[in-house]
Amino acid sequence: MNEIQQILNQFYTNAAMGIAFIFLFALAILLLRFLAIAIPYWHSTYFKSTHKSFLSVLLDTGAYGEYLTYRQLRKYETEGAKFLFNCYLPKDNDETSEIDVMMIYGSGIYVFESKNYSGWIFGSETSKMWTQSLPNGKSSKKERFYNPMMQNKTHIKWLKKQLDESVPLHSIVVFSERCEFKKLELTGTDVSVIKRNALPKLIREIDERVGSKLDADCINMIYEKLYPYTQVSDEVKKSHIENIKKNA
Repeated sequence: MNEIQQILNQFYTNAAMGIAFIFLFALAILLLRFLAIAIPYWHSTYFKSTHKSFLSVLLDTGAYGEYLTYRQLRKYETEGAKFLFNCYLPKDNDETSEIDVMMIYGSGIYVFESKNYSGWIFGSETSKMWTQSLPNGKSSKKERFYNPMMQNKTHIKWLKKQLDESVPLHSIVVFSERCEFKKLELTGTDVSVIKRNALPKLIREIDERVGSKLDADCINMIYEKLYPYTQVSDEVKKSHIENIKKNA
């Protein structure tokens, strides 16, 4: 009987050690995967400019979408591009207009409105509100949101107030790859509405069509002029959110 008990005890000990090893191995894999994503983030222009912690960005769908948009385009930094994030431009009524992501590049300023949405997307260039449809059991849950093309048009209006008229501006609305454009009516518009993974191809097409309009000195001058609007106080950010709610 004692011999059987010893065998059982040894079995339980080995089993416990095996489970502990598997747990630690899985934990190590998760840690390595986390670091593989986090380390590039900590070295990114997005982090250096926004000062947002990696965890806070992961937990914020909007901020993570901005970072992923930047990540699709960061290779252009080696070609002299400059990026700006969460740029709070002043309006005439003491309110602000916030641009999610801007890339200042040889072919102009690319103004991105980031929508990190999933589900089905419906809308048109003329409708004030668009619709996001999400599966909800056998039915679907519908959320309405302000037309992002109009939203970016407003951003560009106030951006022009800060710039020389000769600077080319490109308006791009960027959705997540997780969504599906179910019905978008976008005929006759110069605003691009695309999924994030199509960004590099679109930038190449615009770049080839427009050519080089801004030299390095001009890019730096625009960047230095607009950068302070990305480093605003928490009071300005709070006021911006309150004005959005008030005007909704």
